[in-house]
Amino acid sequence: MFRFPRPSLPLVAPPTTASVLLRWLTVCVFLCLAAATGFYLLTALTEDISSHRRDMNAAAYRAQIYFDQREALLRYLGDSVVVGDPSAPSSEGVRQLPLDGPGGKPGQRLLLSPRAEHTLQTLQTHLLLVDAQGTHWLAGGQADVDIAGLPTLHVLRQRSGTLAGTDPVYWLRAGDAGVALAQPVQAGPQPGQWLMLLLDSAAASDMIDGQGIGGYALLDRDGQPALSSLAPRLDSAGWKALQQRQDDSFGVLWSTGLPRGVALVKGVGNDGWRLVYHLPPRLLLGDMATSLLISSALLLLAGIALRLLRHRVDRQLIQPALLQHRRLLESLDFSSTVIDLAPVGICVLRRSDRQLLLSNQLLRDWLGEEGTDSDWQAPWRGHAGERGRGLEFTARDGRQLQVLHAACRYQDDDVLLCVFHDISRHRQAQAALSSARQAADAANQAKSAFLATMSHEIRTPLYGVLGTLELLGRTPLDARQSQYLRTIESSSSVLLQLISDVLDVSKIESGQLSLEPASFSPRELTESVLRSFAAAATRKGLQVLVCTDPRLPTRVLGDADRIRQVLGNLLSNAIKFTEHGRVVLRVRLVQREGESSVLAWQVTDTGVGIATEEQARLFEPFRQVRGAASAQGTGLGLSISDRLVRLMSGELRVVSEPGLGSSFTVRLPLPVLAATEDGPALLAEPPVYVRGRDRELVDSACGWLRRWGANAQPLQGDPALLDHAGAILMDGEAEQPLAWQGPRVLASIDGGDQPAPAADGALLVTLHGMSSIALAVARQQRQCATLPTAARDVQPGPLGLRVLAVEDNPINRVILAEQLQALGCEVELAQDGVEALQLCQTHDFDLVVTDINMPRMDGHTLARRLRAEGVLLPVIGATANATAEERERCLASGMQGYLSKPIDIARLRQALSAVRQGDPA
Repeated sequence: MFRFPRPSLPLVAPPTTASVLLRWLTVCVFLCLAAATGFYLLTALTEDISSHRRDMNAAAYRAQIYFDQREALLRYLGDSVVVGDPSAPSSEGVRQLPLDGPGGKPGQRLLLSPRAEHTLQTLQTHLLLVDAQGTHWLAGGQADVDIAGLPTLHVLRQRSGTLAGTDPVYWLRAGDAGVALAQPVQAGPQPGQWLMLLLDSAAASDMIDGQGIGGYALLDRDGQPALSSLAPRLDSAGWKALQQRQDDSFGVLWSTGLPRGVALVKGVGNDGWRLVYHLPPRLLLGDMATSLLISSALLLLAGIALRLLRHRVDRQLIQPALLQHRRLLESLDFSSTVIDLAPVGICVLRRSDRQLLLSNQLLRDWLGEEGTDSDWQAPWRGHAGERGRGLEFTARDGRQLQVLHAACRYQDDDVLLCVFHDISRHRQAQAALSSARQAADAANQAKSAFLATMSHEIRTPLYGVLGTLELLGRTPLDARQSQYLRTIESSSSVLLQLISDVLDVSKIESGQLSLEPASFSPRELTESVLRSFAAAATRKGLQVLVCTDPRLPTRVLGDADRIRQVLGNLLSNAIKFTEHGRVVLRVRLVQREGESSVLAWQVTDTGVGIATEEQARLFEPFRQVRGAASAQGTGLGLSISDRLVRLMSGELRVVSEPGLGSSFTVRLPLPVLAATEDGPALLAEPPVYVRGRDRELVDSACGWLRRWGANAQPLQGDPALLDHAGAILMDGEAEQPLAWQGPRVLASIDGGDQPAPAADGALLVTLHGMSSIALAVARQQRQCATLPTAARDVQPGPLGLRVLAVEDNPINRVILAEQLQALGCEVELAQDGVEALQLCQTHDFDLVVTDINMPRMDGHTLARRLRAEGVLLPVIGATANATAEERERCLASGMQGYLSKPIDIARLRQALSAVRQGDPA
């Protein structure tokens, strides 16, 4: 007997490895803290050096200005030297200092104005003349300076020509006097006279020196200091490193491998002199003293804290690990006991040979002991470990068991841990649920059948009502009778729409609604939908417009009927909730990539609008806008439209503001089909000028006319344009009449699909059909070009067919006969399929229109009997069961067409014409 063994409790050595790892971790953390401290100190040092650098740059900038002013003064004085008659009058107060001594020219003198003398005193400078006789004071007073220590003429001549420029200024060391600036009086290689500007050494030192930025030095072009405060601070090695820096620079001064502070070198003047600022290390250390002390103290405290923390972790975590390990072994022993007493069967199989290693007591009770006549050898044992969620099998006692397995390791071997669940009760519950689901499906089918039956029973008498009203509308009526008739037609249409909506909701909820993609023109579909609602909008005094994108593809693949239903619901709501203003239906091409496209239909109105809180629940069934004065209907239109759009992989969006109107947008992906152009071929000449109140509608008309070949453009009111010979004016109900003598096309909501002559000689056509407008333009172009008139489009004439109408309902039979007669057909009537079959055998008919549900012989049986007897007469089925399945059954039984009741004359004409041409209706 195999049982889960209880593990022994071995002695375990203290976890010394964990202590060593903890010690190394402490060292690493301390090193990280030390590195962070070093980074902080380096950052602080960098900021301190940057601060001193700014101070050095500011002091160097002031010194440069100081020396530039004195250079400029010397150049000014050099420019004041003139040659001429000394007795010539000069400006008042200007002193004439003669310079006609040795090396000078006769009559040469220096004109020294009071302003120049004042500048010499202000800048604390002294002007001297150096010639062959020596050095002489000229202006600025005599300083307490040994003239013998100043540069001589010989020294100045050695420097002559070493600087480029028209009036160079030479910088010279003046011994104890500090710095002197010199400029030759005469041009040439060996000038005999020089003007020397002696600077006050104390003032220059005060100007160069900066507070708190270390020492300074003014070095000549040979690197020797003229003014310096660094002598006691730098040794010879430091001076040597400093003198080697020729260009402007800033950085650490290194000497013999040691940092000697930070130095800034700036060039002054144009004679290669350099101004040096030096920041000694002790000053930097003084600035960093506080940061160093604080950082060192914190690092020391961190080291102490880490050491204490290590001892605490070792005492409270690592040392208790041994005790925890012992308790873990005890827990394993306890777990073995729990597994043995678990309410599920558990066993362990070796993966290599499926040998049973362990099992608990419950599994042995279910399967018996290993080696006996038990269920241990059932197929589950050989298939355990295969991919899948689990295995199921039935034990000998009828118990249904589910086996779940997982690969794992046990005692250094690959094993399978198998868990057995008793799912007998679960299977029984599943069977009960399956029965309940079947009952629910049956109830749902019964509901669908009930709705289909009710729809059929309501549509049959409703066909009698609507058909009679349509025929009545073709008879002479007075105004009051016409009003009553429109009221009855409106109410009947609402009732028909309600029935269709309820049936659609039932189909959508049961998943039985399917799409029927077919080729259609998006432009024609949009225009036809709007024309269906134009009369209702006009009766309310609303302006209704349709704008189509000229870039629309000619033909696309989609369920045109469902798109028409969605647009009809949106237009119906827009007209219902708009009391004044206008309703616009737009369609545009959003995206076109190869054979795929995305089209967007937009219905915009100026109605009451929808509040934001209402928009979130707008597409729920039976949901209506609160507070709308015209809130009528069931509230199913938007819900059905949203579901239909999502079924067609599109989206329906709404943008609305209370009091400003609403805008509903339908975006649908539709494949593009190859097709020829669906409009007439227009001529480039004569041109067409389009005029109208709505600029968007004018642009759309121009685009379509240009697409079909015309030279169309908006009319801008240019008088020269109005007199254009041969031009055609397309007038879309403009606000002001226009005197136009040429051909004209008037697009109006009162116009028809076919162009008709108007009172003023224009062609009147509907505003809601671009094909009709283009047809009128084509006729005007043909007349202008005096071309032979092509075949005229004519109004649909009588069909001239001999039709057998089969209908069991007497009222519907009479209405169907009168509708066929209105289309110019010769009608024979039959009340069921038996009578119709007899008439087909004895008479010649062009086609048969038959009801589907009839006593004795229904429409399907009639169609099959006709085909069986070799009668190839076309058959069109008519039924009130408006479902896609019913249409498929009609076509499968041999019919060529299908009509859903109620039937109007337009759809009846379309079906008869399609069948006569050989196309399925």
